[in-house]
Amino acid sequence: MTVEEPRKAVLLGAGFSYDLGMPLAAEVTELFFGIFNATNAKKLGDMLSTQQPYGKDRPIKGDEIRAGLDLLLRYKAEGGGNYEDFLARIESLPFRDTADQDSHHYLFSVFYELLYMILVAYQATSYLLLYSHNRPCFSGLTNLLSAGDKETWIFSLNHDLYAECLAIDFGIPITYGDTEEISFPLSNLKRQDQVCFSCSPREKLPESPGWFRGRAGINLVRLHGGLGELEYKDGALLCNPKLNHRTSAELIREFQRIEAMGYYSVAGRVPSGKDRVVTGPDGSLDVVCRTIRTGGRKYSKTTNFKKGEEKLKLLDDVLREADELTIIGFAFGDYHINSRILNAMVLNPKLRTTIVDPAARHGRPDFLQQFDYNQRIVTASCGAAQWMGWVGEKKWDAEQARTLKEGAAIREVVKQAVGKILPR
Repeated sequence: MTVEEPRKAVLLGAGFSYDLGMPLAAEVTELFFGIFNATNAKKLGDMLSTQQPYGKDRPIKGDEIRAGLDLLLRYKAEGGGNYEDFLARIESLPFRDTADQDSHHYLFSVFYELLYMILVAYQATSYLLLYSHNRPCFSGLTNLLSAGDKETWIFSLNHDLYAECLAIDFGIPITYGDTEEISFPLSNLKRQDQVCFSCSPREKLPESPGWFRGRAGINLVRLHGGLGELEYKDGALLCNPKLNHRTSAELIREFQRIEAMGYYSVAGRVPSGKDRVVTGPDGSLDVVCRTIRTGGRKYSKTTNFKKGEEKLKLLDDVLREADELTIIGFAFGDYHINSRILNAMVLNPKLRTTIVDPAARHGRPDFLQQFDYNQRIVTASCGAAQWMGWVGEKKWDAEQARTLKEGAAIREVVKQAVGKILPR
């Protein structure tokens, strides 16, 4: 009697990309708040108060802008330890009228742009300095994937491109589920230089024929959006970097081209924020939106399906059928993810979960304690690369450990380099 190979799913948190040089939330928080002091916050508040982001007929309020920056300085002085918690407070500021609300939204967009700058700097710097050094340690990625002709769904909470880089470099088929393509000129000054994306209508994403089904490969779903992913046509179209590259270096170069997209007026490049001003396919000024979700409103609080939450629907659907879920480097700080894992453990009695994290020795999350029987919850106190090796060889790799230890020193160089790039 043949035993059917298990269907595997993987959930990636920040810890997955840690040894490749990307930051944990604490490091992003440190760098973000390190940008601000009383002097430059005052200058920024005065400057932002003069802007007209929504036009002359829809002014913002300087007092509200300054109050938001005062909140930032207080939060920093009181030792506030999480940038997402702070952004959630900005989102929750009370407002009396549209001008108040617009002011808070504009300030949030400024903070968003700074955070995006940090992530882009980390992606570029870590790839340059650390990725090639530590990449061999991740060669066991295939050990996490379903065997035979079964696809593997990887749900990433990260914004970086390292799942894609590793798959490309190790020759693993990978897709965002896209079936269409769209191109944008690099700019209105370079209309012949086209940047090509794969894309999918958002509402059709869960049932897209672009997913691997009954075929080996990675279906990658970036639950919180990601670098290089854009929304177009008021969010109806999801656009992603193409993945048909021979090497990860080609993907990173294409990401850099995506970041360079823009539109130029006589005064120079038109400034952008979360909503990016680019040159549309027809050569006119157009707008796309960055997809990275941060703050307190990533998704709604209830688990019923809602328009705009198609990626969460995919997570629900996959976990109902999966046999194994490996959770790597996730601190269980997102309610909308925790609730779906909980639901899946109730609705799918065959689902087993492995939690991989150096901090896993501290025990299972409270909401999973009820399932701690018959090996349904297993923990591993190690990093992502070490776990991949263990799954394949059933032993710890001393050479890999030495390489990762050497990489830790490079990782500190990455952090310092990113800090020097940021405005002060």
